[in-house]
Amino acid sequence: MSRVLFQFPATRPTVVGSIGDLAALRDSTPASLAGQCDIAEIRLDVFHREFAQQGAAIWMHLLPFPLLFTARRHDEGSPFDLDLATRTAMLEMALPDASIIDIEARSASEMADLISAISTEGVPWVASFHDFGQLPSRQKLDTHAEIAREAGASAFKAAARLRTMDDLTALAHFQMSDAGIPLATMGMGVLGPVSRLLCAQAGSVLNYGYVGETTTAPGQWSASQLRDSIRSLSPFH
Repeated sequence: MSRVLFQFPATRPTVVGSIGDLAALRDSTPASLAGQCDIAEIRLDVFHREFAQQGAAIWMHLLPFPLLFTARRHDEGSPFDLDLATRTAMLEMALPDASIIDIEARSASEMADLISAISTEGVPWVASFHDFGQLPSRQKLDTHAEIAREAGASAFKAAARLRTMDDLTALAHFQMSDAGIPLATMGMGVLGPVSRLLCAQAGSVLNYGYVGETTTAPGQWSASQLRDSIRSLSPFH
């Protein structure tokens, strides 16, 4: 077990470097990641073929850098339609090395046994929600935050496509609300980059950029650009 402990909320906004291409995964080192981000996200769904062949060997060279493991659903952004059993098994195998685990809020009940194991290990987990079409209503965001809180998540992550300036301000207002759980919010699309700075300034506990050459969501900054920019901001909430 090579886990680096992580606790919410951190003393400053945490930048997650999301690794979405095989070259970036292969070429990254703990030193190179430390120059870009605070935690690296391993997208197990993206690397499921390599994981099936090599198991944990695909990330062992990154340790002891803190790692966040995600096995994304197809309807929440994965390029692959992996079934529940496959996604659960991958996360179970990654748990010994995980600083954080990401599970979609809508999968929380289906992954209750995995969540129990994660809690037993003392590993924080993030309940996430993604909408690639639009910003959901405030009621829907509040409902998913409540699901995350009741399921025992350490934080709730919401990522949605922003189409108007009203969407941008609505997401920031949600970030600044008292949801009873730490929030990580970010926009996608043309307003994605500015939203990631605004939401970080408003208190988003996890802020995602990409490592390598491939974004893992529309509207991302590179992790190094995002971290440098966030560090130049003063919190306003």
